[in-house]
Formats: sequence, structure tokens, C-alpha cells
Amino acid sequence: MPRQKSKPGIKVGEEVMIIVPLRKIKKKVPRWKRAPRAARFLKEFVAKQAKAEKVVLGPEVNEKIWERGIEKPPSRIRVRVKVEEEEGARIAHVHLPPEEMPKKPKEKKKAKKEEKVERIEEVTEEVEEVVEEKAEEKAEEGEEEKEEEEEPAEEKQEE
Repeated sequence: MPRQKSKPGIKVGEEVMIIVPLRKIKKKVPRWKRAPRAARFLKEFVAKQAKAEKVVLGPEVNEKIWERGIEKPPSRIRVRVKVEEEEGARIAHVHLPPEEMPKKPKEKKKAKKEEKVERIEEVTEEVEEVVEEKAEEKAEEGEEEKEEEEEPAEEKQEE
């Protein structure tokens, strides 16, 4: 029986979603080598699927693999693969789909910090206003007491 020709893989310019099973390497590789090996396995897997000579991982994919550290990469990862042809070579660009993009906690922390700073400034302004009001009240009370002291003195002088 003649051998069938292999399929062309992903067409040039086409964008495909692939789920890469990283669990396979977890049992074969020591704990302290898992994340780097998972990244290499992802490249090999995508190269085989897309029939590409070169695979370029996006930074968000790398961050997703390393998210839980070197010992605990995810068991599987869903990626978006787009194949382009440059100078006769097929290049596969790998990115995360928009719904799986990693959340940026740094921005949240900055936002929370800014909110706290704003709240502190507001409270400080309120406190300053209250202090000024109290100071004015004391000043008014002091003037009234002086006036009261002066009135009896004036009465004594008249007698």
C-alpha cells in the first residue's frame, strides 16, 4: 500500500487554537527542570503541528508557563498559533488567546495604592478643616472671655 502524503499542517496566514498537553513531560523530567522543559516541549509540539522550522513564543505564553514557578508548570495550555512564511521558511508565532491572558496584579496594587493615597489626602484635608474650626472657636471663646472680663472691670470703675 502506498504511503499517504502528510497534510500540510496549518496554512500560512491562518490562526489556529491548539491545546498542548504539558502533563507528558511532568513525569519524565525532574522537578527543578520542568518549566524550561515545558517551554521546549511546547515549541516542539507546535513545530510538529504547524510544520514550521521556527517557533516564536510570545512573552505571555512564557509567563503562563512560569506562573507557578519552575517545579509546577500547567498541565495543559491553550495557545493561538499563526503561521507566516518569511524567506521560504515557515515561522509559527505562539500567543495566548485573549481570555487567558495573565492578569497584571502590579496594576491592581498601584491602583489600590493610589486609592489609599487619595483617601488619606481627603481625610487629612478634613482633619485640617476640623482643626481650623476648633482653633477659630477657641479664639472666639477667648475674645468673649476677655470682653466679659473687661465689662466687670468697667463696671467697677464706674462705681
